[in-house]
Amino acid sequence: MRLTCLDFAYQWEHEETSKYPEIGTFIEKLKRTIREKPEKGLPDPIIFRGQNLPCWKQSVNISLFPRRHAIGYSFITAHYLRGTDEVVIAKFAYT
Repeated sequence: MRLTCLDFAYQWEHEETSKYPEIGTFIEKLKRTIREKPEKGLPDPIIFRGQNLPCWKQSVNISLFPRRHAIGYSFITAHYLRGTDEVVIAKFAYT
């Protein structure tokens, strides 16, 4: 399965890993999980230009930091679109 990120997701990843280099490990873990098992995501449609897009989401626990310490969140969540041979991450967010 091929995995790509939209510019917005790539920018978020770059900014957050610049501030917190350790977060890169968890982002890569999340990407690997999505690439290997995109079907395990939870349905979570997003609205884009007035239309609902069928998206999925998966999260990874940020176990490096004590709960809600430093960055204020416990998880990184990715919202993505999936096709038969490609997954596109639309956005990342702390949750």
